[in-house]
Amino acid sequence: MFILLTRTYSENIAQNVLLAEHLQCSLDDLTCFRSRSADEIIVAQNKVNQMVTSLNFLLLLEPWLPVIDNDIVHGTLIGQIRNVSFPLKPLIIGSLTDECYYMIYGALKNNVTVSEYIAFAIGLFGEKATKVLEHYPPTGSNDQRPNIARIATEWIFTCSTRVFARKAASYSYIFGYPYDKVDSLSCPDHACHADEIPFVFESFWERFTDIGRYISQGMATYWTNFAKSENPNDPSSVSLSWSKFTDGNETYLFIQNPFQLGQNYVKDDCDFWDQMGYK
Repeated sequence: MFILLTRTYSENIAQNVLLAEHLQCSLDDLTCFRSRSADEIIVAQNKVNQMVTSLNFLLLLEPWLPVIDNDIVHGTLIGQIRNVSFPLKPLIIGSLTDECYYMIYGALKNNVTVSEYIAFAIGLFGEKATKVLEHYPPTGSNDQRPNIARIATEWIFTCSTRVFARKAASYSYIFGYPYDKVDSLSCPDHACHADEIPFVFESFWERFTDIGRYISQGMATYWTNFAKSENPNDPSSVSLSWSKFTDGNETYLFIQNPFQLGQNYVKDDCDFWDQMGYK
């Protein structure tokens, strides 16, 4: 889960105008938009995605986002969660160890040099770039994409998710098992964004390895138990009792082979982003 990205109304104008042009609709002609097929909209969106509609690197990675219109959406989700004054519903919430790996490597096809990495930090974080570079200094490698992927994963997903988990009666997980299908070439050797979904729903069961089936069966049991009782440990038996994420006991289920319990996942990094902010 990630709770960081939104567009302001002004940031959304450019891509809306371009989308309307590709659909041959006037910007205010809702009837025209509704008359277009799903395939026509997807084709138009893909064309707009190839254009520069923002100088914000994150918006290039995720161009279609909720818009803060001050009518239905009044602010960023993370801002709303921090200020909520009522109890949130119990939930299972978590992220993956390499959420942004394939996004970064998909957007940046070539090695990123140290100077390009510094320029990236300045472009994305502005006056905060120095602190970001101090916390995530360039490595000795001639390719800084692993650093960029780590920053994006922790800032967009892992640490902003921790903010949400601290406000809700939640069970927290980190999925760290590399995608496991017999013939998979998707994000090899990494656990990337949404890779846990087939395991939860056992949707590639016949193509999983034996270890993949162990992971899948365990996750499906936890999630089904929670749907029945709001407790992932009951009524069906589980191999490891999953403790609730609470203030002072930030326990998470580390989903790998075997399942493990851990505490305070990347705490120093998340404390850093809590201080830096999520926008």
